[in-house]
Amino acid sequence: MNKLLRYITATVLILTIGKLTAQEAGSHQHYKINYHLINPGATGMDGQTIMLNYISRWNAFPGNPQTFTAGYNGLVSDKIGLGAMVISDNLGSLNKTSGVLSYAYQFDVEETRLSIGLSTGYERNKLQASALVDQGLDPNDPVIDQAARGYDVFDASFGVHALLPDGFFAGAALPNLIRTRVDSDADSAEEENTLFKYFIGYAGYRKELEEYNFDIEPSLAIRKVRHAPFQVDLNMLGYYADDQLIGGFTYSIGGGNSAHVLLGTRINLMTIMYSYGVSFSDFQTYSNGSHEISLKFDLAHQENDSNGSKKR
Repeated sequence: MNKLLRYITATVLILTIGKLTAQEAGSHQHYKINYHLINPGATGMDGQTIMLNYISRWNAFPGNPQTFTAGYNGLVSDKIGLGAMVISDNLGSLNKTSGVLSYAYQFDVEETRLSIGLSTGYERNKLQASALVDQGLDPNDPVIDQAARGYDVFDASFGVHALLPDGFFAGAALPNLIRTRVDSDADSAEEENTLFKYFIGYAGYRKELEEYNFDIEPSLAIRKVRHAPFQVDLNMLGYYADDQLIGGFTYSIGGGNSAHVLLGTRINLMTIMYSYGVSFSDFQTYSNGSHEISLKFDLAHQENDSNGSKKR
């Protein structure tokens, strides 16, 4: 019986590795200040930026899910944007480390600035061998050995981002458009067809209230990403005194529904953001919610785009 339980435990852990692959696309709430996090089409649409992001979910649980992201994106010419991200997802002894490169081409259609982007990524998914040994499992077992060795994945995504007249913006992305294992243990019969299966879309509007030195930004986002339920985000952001004070609220519909509050400030070329989220599912009873912290550095801050609207 103990041996059977160990096999079941190992199998569950192996399956859980795969579910880490969608954590960043489904869990980032600070995409509202950097759409490059979820859409390669937004690469280079906000000057030259560096962003550091940390997410902690299911707090109060040992080994709770945590995501670390470091990224850069910016224009290298008038029409070409390049970006890069390094992401580390951790859930107990499970780890996924990935590198993502994004490329975007920008052009104007009358008063609209359009950007079409593509990203390619390489993932390394691995279960720490020490965790399995600690459970008294046989490291020579083929199932356990595969979990400890992990697997590698190539991934590609496509996206479009648009800056429209009068402060409107919109975008759409197809994450995991191409996804295939590239390690030596890859089996084509087990490959998942992800072509056009997942999508992200968003639209919003930033309105400047000059008499109050205040901007408001309502937006809507829909997300269907791998290993996550369909989700609709209803967002409202406010910016006071040239972003010296930033506040916001998001209500997410899907997966039990959740709410997030956001607070931040911009100091010269650095923006600091913090958000706290709670779920309305029964699981929230056992969790202290989620935290997200971001540092965004505008290396070549551009206050307005070619249409006179603040960049998104």
